[in-house]
Amino acid sequence: MKIEANDKEVQDIFSLGYFKIPRFQRPYSWGNDEVESFWKDTIIENSENYFIGSMVVYQNKKPYFGIVDGQQRLTTITLILSAIRNAFISIGETNLAKGVHKYVEKANIDNEDEFILNSETAYPYLQDHIQSFNGINLSCDVGVEEKKLESAFSTISRLLDKYIPAIKDNSGQASLFTDHENSAVQKLKAIRDKVLSLKLVFIQLENEDDAYLIFETLNARGRDLTTSDLVKNLLLKNKKSTSKSIDQAKESWNSMVKHFDDEADSSTLDSFLLHYWVSKHSYTTDKKLFPEIKKMINDEPSEAHKLLLDLSSYSSTYRDLLAPEQRKWSKEELPVKNSLLSLNTFKVKQQTALTLALLQKYEKKSISLRVLKKSLNKIEKFHYCFNAITSQRSSGSVASNYSKIAIDLTNADTQPKIQSTLKNLDTFLKSKMPELNEFKVKFKEMQYGNKKTKDKKIVKYTLDLLTPKNNAGLTIDSNSLTIEHLHPQSKPTTDINEESIYNIGNLILLDNKTNSNDLEDKTVKEKISILKGLNFPLQDIALSEVEWNKMAIESRADLMAEKIYAMCIEAVQRQ
Repeated sequence: MKIEANDKEVQDIFSLGYFKIPRFQRPYSWGNDEVESFWKDTIIENSENYFIGSMVVYQNKKPYFGIVDGQQRLTTITLILSAIRNAFISIGETNLAKGVHKYVEKANIDNEDEFILNSETAYPYLQDHIQSFNGINLSCDVGVEEKKLESAFSTISRLLDKYIPAIKDNSGQASLFTDHENSAVQKLKAIRDKVLSLKLVFIQLENEDDAYLIFETLNARGRDLTTSDLVKNLLLKNKKSTSKSIDQAKESWNSMVKHFDDEADSSTLDSFLLHYWVSKHSYTTDKKLFPEIKKMINDEPSEAHKLLLDLSSYSSTYRDLLAPEQRKWSKEELPVKNSLLSLNTFKVKQQTALTLALLQKYEKKSISLRVLKKSLNKIEKFHYCFNAITSQRSSGSVASNYSKIAIDLTNADTQPKIQSTLKNLDTFLKSKMPELNEFKVKFKEMQYGNKKTKDKKIVKYTLDLLTPKNNAGLTIDSNSLTIEHLHPQSKPTTDINEESIYNIGNLILLDNKTNSNDLEDKTVKEKISILKGLNFPLQDIALSEVEWNKMAIESRADLMAEKIYAMCIEAVQRQ
């Protein structure tokens, strides 16, 4: 491997040719904190020739380079130069704007304008909305990377306006005093010169194969690359494109990534890779995942191809787990949606390997909808007791057991094997269920009110469990019901203090009309009488028309806990 390293300034690098972000690279990912920190280091606190680290590239054809390391910084520098150009335009300095633009776009050997930095994943947003001298406002799909670029460019433009307040006068018009030494023109020139004089070590490799190796090695030496960055690099390295017009491997990867574009959390792709692996191959941790994938691929293009196809298949299912509300479910499938939503409400991930495997089996018609609904209901009720109420700590054993069951289910190719695996699930869940006494103690600690909102979602889920889904032949829409206090929050007494008012035993689900029109300003005894007269579902817990006090509230909470615990046990033990 031939490696050539030289000290260079940004203006020298941008004069060398054109830079492409290669297929194995991650998208632009800097947030506002990184952008502001880079601005502070390079513009505010930099006198001249500030060193910003190294840049690693490879060259297969002159004058085009692929970027191995330095993509985030080079992209950010392009954003800054584009913002400076726009600032020059805004004050009527067109020639100066064109001078800066030469470091963003320049003519190639065919005398056709070409952007110096070329990003395929952000095309055409980056090129049209940021890099172009006069954007033509093409209609662009705006995914996660485009939003990052938009936010970064807005941050840079804001910082530029703040640093050079004379860009516009008080009337909002372009400022005309361009000769003073502190004018906008002079300050913009100073920033331009600082950016172009930034220094770095320019490291050039001979070919793309060396680039794949260096990319992975940089991570081993502490570079901030994620598991998904490394897996992408590995797969594309082993599944080279055979067509000039389309890169099938890269398109497959990008298609998979787009399933998660609406997720704000940038670690979603890493989580997907881990949950996919532990649901089908073996239980592992995020830190150990890449070595295991690399071992399986073993530089075999066929294995890379199989994994890409598998990931593509699983990614849409994983998206359904993350955002069940975005999938169009049939009426019969709604219990599946509700179980997935409930697990998200509990904020648990331990079960994801198995829920992923279950949904995959259902999509492939290996298990029936009835089996899927029953299995998800078991898992939902278990985690309600185990996590949402008693807050158990599993030390990894729950996740590892789920992984084993998920792998067995994935590999089960006959109905007897599937049934045997699901029986193992039953046995596992029963062994981990908390005892009734522990459940009751934690259950009665749940509170909700103006000053106690932390448990709101779990409280509503709990009350909804006790609400019949139809009453007098009418379907009850849980989403239209709100949590109400039988004894009002605004009227604590010596018998019913604030803690008792917030207690789950004093709570009920009501629709707004009944609460506002029928029960407003009534005593608890009167409310119970009215609700019984309306044949309103009372959570199937007998509310007696007796004096409502702390003891009555605690007694009701006990009854609710016993009722719900029995429901959960029944669900987990149901064959």
